[in-house]
Parts: sequence; C-alpha cells; structure tokens
Amino acid sequence: MSKPERGEVAYRVVLVVEDEFLIAMELESALTDGGFRVLGPASSVNQALDLLAKQRPDAAVLDVTLGHEKVTPVAQLLTSWDVPFILATASDAAELARHDVLAKVLNLGKPTDMKRLVEVVRSL
Repeated sequence: MSKPERGEVAYRVVLVVEDEFLIAMELESALTDGGFRVLGPASSVNQALDLLAKQRPDAAVLDVTLGHEKVTPVAQLLTSWDVPFILATASDAAELARHDVLAKVLNLGKPTDMKRLVEVVRSL
C-alpha cells in the first residue's frame, strides 16, 4: 500500500467480524462514513476466513465470541500477516488473557463508541 496523502485514511479495507447483526451494521456504517471500505461483516470464523482467503485487509475490528466459537483463528491469521486489529467485545480482560493472540489487544468494549472506533482504526 502506498503512503497516504495528507488527510487521507491510512487503511482502506477493514475486516469486520461481529455476529450480532445490528452491531455489525453499526460498525460497517461508522467505518464507511469514516472513509474505509469494509470487508464483511462476517458473523463466524468460517465466514471471516473465507473473506480472508480472497482479500487481505489493512486492519480489522473483531468481536471475540461468535455464537459458540472464539475469533482466535482469525486473530492468529491476521497476526501472522502483520495486519493490525482491535477488539470491540464485551469479553472481560480475564477472558481475553486466556488467548495469547488477544491478551494485549486494545478492546473498545461494548457498547462501542463509534467515533473512537474510527479514530483508533485510523491510528493503527
């Protein structure tokens, strides 16, 4: 990716992984309004991995618990590619600490402040 011009968004494509439909739509809307192109949203690990097989994002916003599964395989793949990501999850610090790939990642929590989300994604 080329260096952005002044005032231009540094990351163009942001993967969104969120299993709650309304929250996924809110994340997508905030990121789109912020100038990003959204990959997804994906509501499961398999959907996210399918999207990643087709396109590598510049950044990602992940929920941790997707139904009965954890997003860790997606986070591991993103980490192996050096793709920065943040969390937007209700999972507490103790839960996140059980997963090395998630333990030190910024968690914006739920409900997520959408203005802050866009600012953080820009700063990755």
